[in-house]
Amino acid sequence: MADDERSDVCEGKTAGYSSTGDRDLIEMDSTYTNPAQTRVKHYAEILNPLFWHDDFYAIDLFFEYVCTLLRASGVKDTGWESYYESLAFLTDFKALGEIELPAQKFADPEQTRTRLALISYCHVTEMNLPYELLANLLRLRNGKKYAMHPFAHLRTPITRKKNGIKAILKWKEPSPEKKIQEIESLSESAGLSDVGKALRGIYDPVIRNAVYHSDYVVHRGGLRLLLESRFSQRLRVITPEVELEDLVQLTAEAFGFYSALEILYKRACTLLVDYKNKFLPFDQYHKGVLELTFEGEVLTGFRTYWPNHTLCTYHRSVEGSCDAINLHFNTDGSINFFIGELFKNRSPFSPCVEIGKEPVYPTVPESSKRPYWPEVLKAYQL
Repeated sequence: MADDERSDVCEGKTAGYSSTGDRDLIEMDSTYTNPAQTRVKHYAEILNPLFWHDDFYAIDLFFEYVCTLLRASGVKDTGWESYYESLAFLTDFKALGEIELPAQKFADPEQTRTRLALISYCHVTEMNLPYELLANLLRLRNGKKYAMHPFAHLRTPITRKKNGIKAILKWKEPSPEKKIQEIESLSESAGLSDVGKALRGIYDPVIRNAVYHSDYVVHRGGLRLLLESRFSQRLRVITPEVELEDLVQLTAEAFGFYSALEILYKRACTLLVDYKNKFLPFDQYHKGVLELTFEGEVLTGFRTYWPNHTLCTYHRSVEGSCDAINLHFNTDGSINFFIGELFKNRSPFSPCVEIGKEPVYPTVPESSKRPYWPEVLKAYQL
């Protein structure tokens, strides 16, 4: 859609939290226990404004918001979704940390729970989805498009010379530190600096490095760092020892942050159900019509209908498989459409329709009904 052809057709109920924030509607997930649970609402209040802004009522930004929630990408089969594996991993480790550990197998159950918490902390701070979701929501607030790989510009090439010619062997993905810096910059420019500050506050690179490189000892419930020291906010000193109280605070803040983000994200994917079985005039130049698709109340995809009988679809199942038809993924990570034949001898209605011909939209899958371009630009039902 051209930048000067925006259409505010998403009227009625807000498709997410309002810009003022319906914070009293945030439901605390009963699976989260203290002390992390006490921090969920705190971080939900900080992250809540990301999930809706009045500018999203414009149909072009609304579409970018939909792509962000869907994490729209290429085609893949079930079993290739790292996000679901991470959720299962964290659920398993949380359950292991809560069950009664038999003394005959675990000499010090409390230290075992500390180790489980540390591994979980490192895992959650490495997950791709939270960083990419935050970056794309902030990109929208900065007037940018959704990007499949919002940190692609931070990748660094790994090269090797062969016959005097330097060739790129592969690309090194950016570290969490670089991603956090990008999110801090985006949140500052979007007027939501608390988002970047909150993310910065829950990430401790010294502890992360020590655990992942096995340069630590769990001792009396706390942590001893073998190669580095860190600044203790509580004690106001630089020390290689991390006391249990500090570990509890760090993991509680981190799990509270990521739990809040997960709750808000899942909620946003269901709040769009108001648009189920509705059609939105999407592209005023080509006269494309947008439909959102759902499994139950969960957003799982979209379809765009064009007046030359072309249908474009994207679907992400709740199991994680992804299908795309007639979609083009641009080099900048944004999404475009293969909309079929365009006519030089076009009708006044659309370049997708030859002069003298009538527009013909494809039928809705598993139906004989066809969408149409409405006289009044707003969502409608067939």
